[in-house]
Amino acid sequence: MNHTIVVRGLYKEYNSQTILDNVNLEVEKGETLGIVGPNGIGKTTLLRIIAGIEHPTRGEVNVRGKVGLVPQDDLLLPWKTIKDNIILGLILHNTPRGIIEEKLRRVASLLELEEHLSKYPKNASGGTRRKAAISRALVMDTDILLLDEPYAGLDLKITQSLAGVLNRLKERGVTLVIVSHKLWELASNADRIIFMNGPPGRVDGEIDLRGLSEEERIARLLGEARRYTSM
Repeated sequence: MNHTIVVRGLYKEYNSQTILDNVNLEVEKGETLGIVGPNGIGKTTLLRIIAGIEHPTRGEVNVRGKVGLVPQDDLLLPWKTIKDNIILGLILHNTPRGIIEEKLRRVASLLELEEHLSKYPKNASGGTRRKAAISRALVMDTDILLLDEPYAGLDLKITQSLAGVLNRLKERGVTLVIVSHKLWELASNADRIIFMNGPPGRVDGEIDLRGLSEEERIARLLGEARRYTSM
């Protein structure tokens, strides 16, 4: 299998307290993996370790490809427009102006942001800010996108729009890892969903949705979710 992420025997401790307990997972190239679990179980810590922002106490993490992390808090600079937030990384890397404009054009079209580029974050909807944060990662030519609670605080219509965007990214071969504490948020995106429980955080179940029809996906999710009281 062509794995882009492999995690083996991962432990994370803070001040002698175990946060992640022997986490093991694999993600294939172009796959969308959902990670579901209650708040505070270590999901964000796991993403930060995969992204290389934090280091495990012990265990092995292998990543093949360029990683972009989209945090739950969009972290857009309020004094810059949506456009300038998106291209900030390219500017800091001294990317030629023509290339910046071309990359911006592509991601703005893909994420339906063209009419919002001149807005400031305070004047943009939550969905637009979330798309801008995703675009900021994508313009850096990321192969793997890690999303921490991307649907948090969004209404149903915007959630459905963003889910469509993420499915388009998958069609373009981007590997997605989406963290949520609500199973239903991943119903339209995930090829597989793993469950984390604890504390400490550990993987204790999986739902494989690959190759299923929409009706079969719903039935599988309803059937399996009953086993996990935190969902």
